[in-house]
Amino acid sequence: MGSMTLFALLFVLATLPGVVRRFMPPMPRAGFEGNPQAVVTLGAGHTERGGRYQVSPAGLRRVDVAMHVADEMQLPLLISGGGRRGEGVPAEAVVMAEALKARWPDSDPWLETESRNTWENAEKSAQILAQRGVQRIVLVTDRTHLCRATLCFQNHGLEVVPLSASRMPSPEWMPSAGALSVIPEIYYEWVALIWYHLRYLR
Repeated sequence: MGSMTLFALLFVLATLPGVVRRFMPPMPRAGFEGNPQAVVTLGAGHTERGGRYQVSPAGLRRVDVAMHVADEMQLPLLISGGGRRGEGVPAEAVVMAEALKARWPDSDPWLETESRNTWENAEKSAQILAQRGVQRIVLVTDRTHLCRATLCFQNHGLEVVPLSASRMPSPEWMPSAGALSVIPEIYYEWVALIWYHLRYLR
C-alpha cells in the first residue's frame, strides 16, 4: 500500500464518528445511590470582542445542558471556572452566568471563580459544595473532557454522575467533519490524563 493510499485511508477513518468514539478516554466507574443534590458544569474559556467578553461555544453548550438538567430535576447549579485572568478580565463562571441569564432570566447559579484548571475546578467546587452539604452531583462537560473531570471530582470526595454536553455526529459510519474536529481534543485529553495521573490523581 502506497503512502498516499495509507494517508487517504487514515483520513477517512478519522472522519467516521464510530471510529473516533473508540479513541476517547474511557469513563471511570461513577454513579451513586440516591438522588443528586446539585448540578456542576465547568468553564471552557471566553473571548473578548469590542470590550465585552463572550462565553465560548463549548461553554455555552455546557451551561445550557446543565441548566436544563438543573431545571428539570429542581436542583441548584454550580458553574466553576476562573480561567487564566489578567487585570479586568472576568472569571469564566461570571461570563457563563451572564450568558445563562439571557436564556434563563430567573437563573441564580452558584459561582466558583478562582480555579485555573480542571483539578482546581474540582478542588474549589468541592469546598463550596461541602459548605452546602452537597455530596452527590451531576457533572456536565464535553465528552472528551468528562473522564478527567470525573476523576478529579471523585478525588475530592464527591459522588459523580457524569453527563456529556456534546455528542458525536450520527450516523456512526457516515464521514463527518465534526468527528475529524474532535481528534485534537482527544489527543489533548490523553496527554492531560497522563500528566494528571503523575501530578494529581491517586
